[in-house]
Amino acid sequence: MVKVSVITVVWNAAAELERTLANLSALDRSAAELEVVVIDGGSTDGTTAVMERYGELISFGVSEPDGGLYDAMNKGIRAATGDYLWFVNAGDTVHERDILTKIFGPDGVSAAGGLADIYYGETLVVTPEGKALGLRKKRLPKGGLTWRSLERGMVVCHQSFIVRREIAPLYATGRYRLAADIDWVIECLKRAASVVDTGLIMSCFTTGGLSTRRRRASWRERWEIMRRHYGLLRTLWAHAGFAWGMLWDKALGRPRYRRLR
Repeated sequence: MVKVSVITVVWNAAAELERTLANLSALDRSAAELEVVVIDGGSTDGTTAVMERYGELISFGVSEPDGGLYDAMNKGIRAATGDYLWFVNAGDTVHERDILTKIFGPDGVSAAGGLADIYYGETLVVTPEGKALGLRKKRLPKGGLTWRSLERGMVVCHQSFIVRREIAPLYATGRYRLAADIDWVIECLKRAASVVDTGLIMSCFTTGGLSTRRRRASWRERWEIMRRHYGLLRTLWAHAGFAWGMLWDKALGRPRYRRLR
C-alpha cells in the first residue's frame, strides 16, 4: 500500500491547525497509508495543545523555533517517511474525504498507468470561515503540467501537488524567503518522469494575503526564480503578459476566482 506523508507547518495558529487536523483525521485511508507530520515554529498560543489532542493522528510532531516557513517545510521533508509528500499547511484542508482512494485506489487515477512521480489538481479558495470563493483564477495547463508551465506563473498550488519523496528537493532557503515554493515546484517537475492530472479538486486554500511590502518582495523573488529557470527574454515576455492581464481584469471588472464546474 502506498504511504502518503502529509506535512503541515504552523506557527501561532491553533484554530487553523485544528481545522486542518480535523479534516485529515476524517480522510478515508483504505487505499493509502497516511503519515501526518506537523512542524510548529515554537508557538505560544495553544497550538501545542492542539497537537497533543491529535496525538494519535500525528506520526511526527515537533515544536521549536525555526528559520521561517520554508525552513519548517524542509524539516517536514526530512522527517517524512512516505512514498509521497503532500503539503497541507495549517488552515488548509483536503477537499474530498476519499481523495486518496480516488488517486491510489484500485479504480483510481493511478490504476491505469502505474504510480506516477507527481499527481496534481485544482485548488478551491475559501475564506477563513470556510465559505467557498471559487477556483483559483490561474488555470491548469490543458496539455499537461511541465516545468515550463510555470512561465505563466504559479499555475498549480503546492496544496494540490503530491510528489514522490525520492525526487523532491529541499526548499532553497538560502536564496528565497517568500517565493521558494515556485522554485520547488519547478525543480520537482524537472525531476519527474511522469506527471498526472487527477482531474480533481484536491485542496481548499484559505485566503489571507501578504502585506504590500511582503508582496513586492515576493514579486522580486519570483522574477529572479523565473529569470534563472527560463532566461531573461522569456521572463520579460511573461511579465508583460501578467501586467496586460491584470490591466484587462481591472478594466473589465473580472472576478478574482473561477466558478466551480
